[in-house]
Parts: sequence; C-alpha cells; structure tokens
Amino acid sequence: MDWMMVEVTPQTYSSRRYMFADELHLGSGCPVTRIQTYAYDFIYPVYDCGIRTQVVSEHTLIFRSELYYNPRDRRHHCRTVPLECSATRKSVWLTPVSTDEIQLDPSPFIADFETMAEELGLLSSD
Repeated sequence: MDWMMVEVTPQTYSSRRYMFADELHLGSGCPVTRIQTYAYDFIYPVYDCGIRTQVVSEHTLIFRSELYYNPRDRRHHCRTVPLECSATRKSVWLTPVSTDEIQLDPSPFIADFETMAEELGLLSSD
C-alpha cells in the first residue's frame, strides 16, 4: 500500500499567525494525523482523502491533493494550497516488500561486541 505524507509548519510566513491543527485538513476533509512540536503531519493512503494518482509514464506517478486552511478567526481568509509530488515506480517507497525476501545475516557487532575505549576514540590524549 502506498502512502502520502504532508508536513505543515503551523506558522504562516506572511502574517506570523499560528495555525491550529483543527484549522487544517487534507483533501476531502481528512484531519491532521500527528501533531509534533513544530509541524503537523497528514499521513494517508494514496486512495484516501480524495488524493488523485496519475500515471505519467511507465515509471513515474504523480500524486495530487489540496490542503485547506479554515481559520477559527473569521477575520482571516480561508486558503487552499494545491499539493503535488511525483515518485518513480522503482522507488523503495512504492515497492512492496515481503519479509520472506529479506535474509539478514547475524551481525558480528551485536553477537559478540567487545572493544576498548581507545578503539572507539573515547580516551584519546589529544
């Protein structure tokens, strides 16, 4: 399954006004999925929220949506920001991975890790 992630800084550049998470939505009304200290994330499957996918070539896809800003304070205007990103079909982000295909060798570092501080450069006299 393919996902689209949009990260938004909650402060507008033009007016230095802070945007609250409930004032923003992606596409057809999808709310913020993760609130971080300095960013809001929208993480949705590409078939959700009215996200549109266009096949441009054999190897390239374009994903389109909109970000809607509907401020609590009615003195400010609503805004719509068009969003677009492209990805190649060969991208690791679009390639399904089966755990059966991945064979990891046991790491010699984890299995028997012994070292001295000098080897790590922690006790240099420089």
